[in-house]
Amino acid sequence: MSVEGADFNPQSDNLYNQILAKTREEHRLFTAHWELTYRCNERCAHCYLDVLPASARAPEELTTDECRRVVDELAALGVLNLTFSGGEIFARRDFFALAEYARAKRFLLRLFTNGIAITPARAERIAALHPYAVEISVYGARAETHEQITQRARSFALTTRAFRLLRERGVRTVFKTVLMRENAREFDALKALANALGAQFRYDITLTPMDNGGRAPLQHRMAYDDLVRLFRATLDPAVWTKRTLRPDQPTCGIASNALLIDPYGNIFPCVQARVPIGNLRAQSLQTLWQASPVWQELARLTLDQLPVCRQCELNSLCVRCHGLARLEDGDLRAPATSNCMAALARRQALVEQGALPQDFPIPAHLQKQSRG
Repeated sequence: MSVEGADFNPQSDNLYNQILAKTREEHRLFTAHWELTYRCNERCAHCYLDVLPASARAPEELTTDECRRVVDELAALGVLNLTFSGGEIFARRDFFALAEYARAKRFLLRLFTNGIAITPARAERIAALHPYAVEISVYGARAETHEQITQRARSFALTTRAFRLLRERGVRTVFKTVLMRENAREFDALKALANALGAQFRYDITLTPMDNGGRAPLQHRMAYDDLVRLFRATLDPAVWTKRTLRPDQPTCGIASNALLIDPYGNIFPCVQARVPIGNLRAQSLQTLWQASPVWQELARLTLDQLPVCRQCELNSLCVRCHGLARLEDGDLRAPATSNCMAALARRQALVEQGALPQDFPIPAHLQKQSRG
């Protein structure tokens, strides 16, 4: 899930962000996102992964011993943030063995889950890990909406139960929602539900093609009018109208201080940019982090290296993703259609609020969308 949401602030300059900036400048590995498995007990309609049933055999996944070795390598490189995700993390029977091993190495742990498999006993073991947060996906304020997406009966009741079990044990939770056509009109109700469950509310507007190229998830993207409605309610005009991008500035932190590990030991720059770096069964993490030319190539993707985006009048209103551009259009340097539409919707909301003039330009490549 991207940082767009209730907490997104393009101008934020707190101490933590200063530390992040330092690690990016020095190409120090600070954050690892690890997809432990692609097995899952839900079949979410918008999922970008080609998931397997939770009970499926997955002999190619890293073994428990291999995972422990990877944890050791992450620790040796000084990684602080370690996120475990899936699929569904509890589809791995050795999940707690891995998480407890990582906690003993003093990582700051985040756990991504749908919560279905969290029982009182598992909630106790999660609490003993002292995770920074457990982030749980919710797709509707009503069972009907949520289960239309998850395609799993009783998933709403089981997921909301997980929040309560964790809250009772003092575990910080994040209520994560991908906004889409099916739930966009439940935005206020979703926030209220998160508050009732004692969780931080975070949302994302990004839906992507599947990693295997399938485009079925895109049919669930929010309609343009719903994007504008959302931005009318959530944008801080002072933040966006003051935002500027230098030509030599990267539009995201790709290739600077973070990486993605998939269940089979493959390394990628991030969840969206599946540009292969190498495999941990063949090379050490240190070698892959320090020697691969891909990091330098991606780090050079500054605004002035993006032929369309560098000339776009809306680039200061755009939260651009290189990986999404590659998925949608086959080119890391091309505009990502969904990012463009979000920027156009921000423009309209800010014009309606009087924060931008009525004649604020619409880029040539978005003229057709603005009329549609």
